[in-house]
Amino acid sequence: MPTAPEPLRRDAPMRAIAFMLTGAVSFATMNALARGMRHLPWPMLGFSRALLGLVFALAVARARGASLAIVDRRRMWQRSLAGTTSMLCTFYALTHMPLADATALLNTTPLWIAALAWIALRETVSPRVLTALAVAFAGVVLVERPGLSGGGFAGLVALGAGCAGALAMINLRRLSGETPEAVVVHFSATAAAILGALSLRWFVAHGAPPSLGWRDAAGVLAMGATATLGQLAITRAYALDKAARVGAAGWIQVVIALAIDAVVFGRRPEGTVLAGIALLLGSGALLVDDARRAQRALQV
Repeated sequence: MPTAPEPLRRDAPMRAIAFMLTGAVSFATMNALARGMRHLPWPMLGFSRALLGLVFALAVARARGASLAIVDRRRMWQRSLAGTTSMLCTFYALTHMPLADATALLNTTPLWIAALAWIALRETVSPRVLTALAVAFAGVVLVERPGLSGGGFAGLVALGAGCAGALAMINLRRLSGETPEAVVVHFSATAAAILGALSLRWFVAHGAPPSLGWRDAAGVLAMGATATLGQLAITRAYALDKAARVGAAGWIQVVIALAIDAVVFGRRPEGTVLAGIALLLGSGALLVDDARRAQRALQV
């Protein structure tokens, strides 16, 4: 029988960082796959990601015997709708901008989280986390300075995804009593329904969908698998530690995206971009140090 939902510990900052890094690598891989399949309609990519995410999440829940019970339905709907908005904007941005540019703007989420966590959750933000966020923001500016001005509407959409993602993460922090599987299943079902309707509208307006080759089919499957792994990891991370510190660890996605841009898509970083990477890595070191300090304080 499914197990009853058990609240996760909220005092494990190092475990939270580990889960967040796992999620960051997973989502960076998903973003690269989406960018590589930009010849397909973006609503179709989003729908495929949501539907496969739902299937994989249900399989994981069944295998682990996890409960899908929802304790706070209002918060769950707020989290799922905000997450769906973020997903919609994410796939539009990934198919209309270079990978690293889009990833950097999508990862403005921690900046929104730091403010919203203080307002909505009354969580204190340490000077170290604030410094890490400031350093990370400066790194993103340097990374994106060579090409950000050409982002136009797609850049604004990517920023909107970051803001909506922050709202989703804030509500996720409030949902720490539900199992990660319950959160991901509800979100994936909501996103699949909305993006499915958008895909249908796109096909009515533009005609029959393009046929999928085996490479596209394999890419869609991989996108769903990596997205599900990332979603489960991030859901657990936000239940284990403060939202601002956990969210800021996601900056590592920008570094991964730059590497994929260079190796896979042949986009070489400039000097300012390398300086930005150094700042992003420095912000990550500050966050790990803050997590270690918090862990030691809890053990005293």
